[in-house]
Amino acid sequence: MPHHSSYIALVSITSGALSIAGYILLKRLLCKSKCKGKKAEQSKIYEEKALLDQYMLFNYAEADQIILSNLDHYANIYNCALFPRNVALLCRDHCPEIFFAEQPHPRRALDIGCAVGRSCFELSKLFDEVIGIDYSVNFIDHCQKILTDKHIEYECTLEGDLNQKLSYQLDPEVKVDRLSFEVGDACNLRDDLGEFDLVLASNLVCRLTEPMKFLNRLKTLVKHRKYVIMSTPFTWGTQYTPKENWIGGFVEENGREVNGIDGLKAALSDSFDLCHQTELPMLIRETRRKFQYTICLITIWQKK
Repeated sequence: MPHHSSYIALVSITSGALSIAGYILLKRLLCKSKCKGKKAEQSKIYEEKALLDQYMLFNYAEADQIILSNLDHYANIYNCALFPRNVALLCRDHCPEIFFAEQPHPRRALDIGCAVGRSCFELSKLFDEVIGIDYSVNFIDHCQKILTDKHIEYECTLEGDLNQKLSYQLDPEVKVDRLSFEVGDACNLRDDLGEFDLVLASNLVCRLTEPMKFLNRLKTLVKHRKYVIMSTPFTWGTQYTPKENWIGGFVEENGREVNGIDGLKAALSDSFDLCHQTELPMLIRETRRKFQYTICLITIWQKK
C-alpha cells in the first residue's frame, strides 16, 4: 500500500489530468458548436431572396439592365474619389443667387450630416460662416481636431489586420475662423440656428428616422431665393427609417410606384423650386480591393 501522502499526490495528479482533459474536451465541443452556428448563419445569409436576386443580376443581366444611370462623365473612377469636395462645390455653378445677387453679408452655409467635415472645409472658402452638424460625437470630435491641429493621422484596412497609415494636412485656403461644428439631430435641430444661404444635406434623408421632420424644417432654415443641395442614393432600410416614414421606395394601394424623388417633390414643392437635378457617384474604400460605389441623386432647390 502506498504511503498516504503519495496516495493523495497521485489522486491529485490524476484529478488534475482528468480536469485538463475535461476542459480540452469541453472547449472542443464548444468550438465545434460555435463553428456549426457560424456556418448555419453564413448558410442562412445565402438563402435570403435579396442576395439571390443580386447574384442573379450579377450573373445574367445585360450591362444596360445593371447600370441604370448615365455615367459617361465618370468613366474615370478617380472622378468619384473626391465626393465630399465635389458635392459642396456644386453651389459655385448652380446657386447664382448666393454669389451674384446683391446682398448684405455674411453668407451662411449649413452642412447637416457633415460626417468628418470635408465639405464644410471646402464651403469655408466661399461662405463667411459655415456650421457643420452631425449625430456622431466621434465624427464631430475629429472635425474639431482637424480644425485645431490642422493635421490628423488615421489608418485604413488593406487586408485582414494589415492597415495603411495616412495623414491629412488642412488646406491653407480653408478659413478656420469661419467654421464651427456641433453634435445634433437632423430631425430635431436647435431652434436658434437662424437662416442660411445654403443648406447641404449629403446622403442624409434615407438615414433619418423621420425624414419629413427634417424636410419640413428646411422651409425655415433657408433664406428667400437661396438654396438646398441634397444628395441621396435612396437606400431605404428599416434599420434606419421605419417603413411608414419612407418618402419613396414603395407601392401605393392603387399600384402606383413612388420613388424618392417623388417624395422630395411632394415634401418641398410648396416652398422650393427644383432648379437642377443630376447624378454624382461616390467611392468609399473598404479594403485594398473592395469599394462601395454609390450613385447619388443630386437635387438643388431654390426657396420661393
